[in-house]
Parts: sequence; structure tokens; C-alpha cells
Amino acid sequence: MKETAAAPDALDRAATLSVLSRELAAWVPILRRMAETVALEINPATVRALIAARRLRDEHFWPAMSEGAWDVLLELFACRLEGRRLTVAELSDTTALPLDSVLHWIDSIAARGLISRRIPEGEEALVDLTDDGADRMRAYLLAALNLSPWAP
Repeated sequence: MKETAAAPDALDRAATLSVLSRELAAWVPILRRMAETVALEINPATVRALIAARRLRDEHFWPAMSEGAWDVLLELFACRLEGRRLTVAELSDTTALPLDSVLHWIDSIAARGLISRRIPEGEEALVDLTDDGADRMRAYLLAALNLSPWAP
């Protein structure tokens, strides 16, 4: 009788080991990626790269651009990459800027030809980057990424 009791125990252990083996195997690629990931380091070169990237904005846009204007451009570029447009109210929400500030930046940036606002009949105004605005954002971000010590 001992032999029959041992057989189900051995089968249970084998099944448990099989499940554990599959679970551990699923962790192998995750652990491999973690081991290959280089730890980010904050050092003077990193800080200077960030300063250079910020100054680079002046070359691609205009000197002393405010953070509010920059937030508007970044959000509109992200939306363009997603293939969608925002209403003025949505832009205010996503940038966490007051509506009057967003309206000010829309007018200011539109005067530079980088964004457009159109009002479909019977709908709210939609805001989008112009092709020139999108081209400048793409060029700036690629140039800034090239300065980054974290770039692949």
C-alpha cells in the first residue's frame, strides 16, 4: 500500500515542478533585460546635455520660449503623432494650463505659423500643429536626443 500512496505524491511533485519550471522560464527574458540595462547616472555631463538641449530650443523655435508655450507645442506634437486634434479646452486640461493662458499661447504660436486653429461647422475649435510646426518639433527632438547620454 505504501507504493500506491507514493505514486500520487510523486506525480503531484512532478506537476508542481513542471509549473514552477515554466514560471521561472518566463522570468528569464525579464531578468536578462534587467541585467543588460545600464543604470542611469547623473553627472556633470548629463546636466550639461540637458542645458544644451534646452538652449537648442532657441535655434529651432524662438529665444526665451516660455514653458507654457513649450507645453502646448509638446502636447500638440504628441497628439499629431497619435493622429488626433484637441479642442482648446482639452489642450488646457492636458497641459494643466489655465484656459486664458492656453488661448494666449495659441495666438502667439499661431502668429509664428506653427499651429493652426480651425472651427468645423457647429463644433468647438480644434488646435493642431502646422506641417512646419511638426517638422520643427521632430527636428528639435531628434537633435536633443542626439545630445542625450541616455540615447541608444
